[in-house]
Amino acid sequence: MRALSLAVPLAAITAVYLPKQLQPAPGVETWLFFDGVCNLCDGFVNFVYAGDSQGRVRFGALQKHRELLERHGAGRYAEGGEESMSTVVVIQDGQVFIRSSAALRILAVMDQPWRMLAVFYLVPLPLRDFVYQLVGQHRYTIFGKKEQCMTPSGDFKRRFLEYDASEDRHPIFQ
Repeated sequence: MRALSLAVPLAAITAVYLPKQLQPAPGVETWLFFDGVCNLCDGFVNFVYAGDSQGRVRFGALQKHRELLERHGAGRYAEGGEESMSTVVVIQDGQVFIRSSAALRILAVMDQPWRMLAVFYLVPLPLRDFVYQLVGQHRYTIFGKKEQCMTPSGDFKRRFLEYDASEDRHPIFQ
C-alpha cells in the first residue's frame, strides 16, 4: 500500500515535469512530417491539429518535402530515401526525431490531457521503437491508404509547411 501511495504522486509529477523537458524553447517551431497517403498518419495529423490549440506544430507530407528533409539530415525518410516512408519525422530547432521519439515529442507540445502521454518517453527506446515499427509495418493493411496525399483546406491548410498566405487573397479584396 505504501508503494502505491508513493507511485501516484511520482506518476503525477513525472506526467507534468517530463513533457516540459521535451518541449522546445519558446519560438522554436515543431515540424511534423508524415506519410501523406497513410490513413493512420492522416488520422494522427488530424488528432494533433485538434489537440494543439496554440498551433505549435506545422505539418508536411514526406512525399512533398524531400529537399527540406535532406537539408536537416533526414532525407533518408523522404519518398525515395533508404528508409522511405517508414516513420514520422519531427524537426525541432534543427534536431531530428524519428519513430516513437517523434510521436512523443509531438504529444509533449499538445494540450492536456494529451501532453501527459509523453510520459511514455520513460519507456526504454528499443521497446518503444519495436512497438512503433510493428504498427508501422502493418499500417496500410490495418488502416488502409489513399491514392494521393490529402489536400488540406480552410484554417487547417495554414498549418502546413507549403502554405502560401498569398493564395488566400481574393482579387476582390486587393
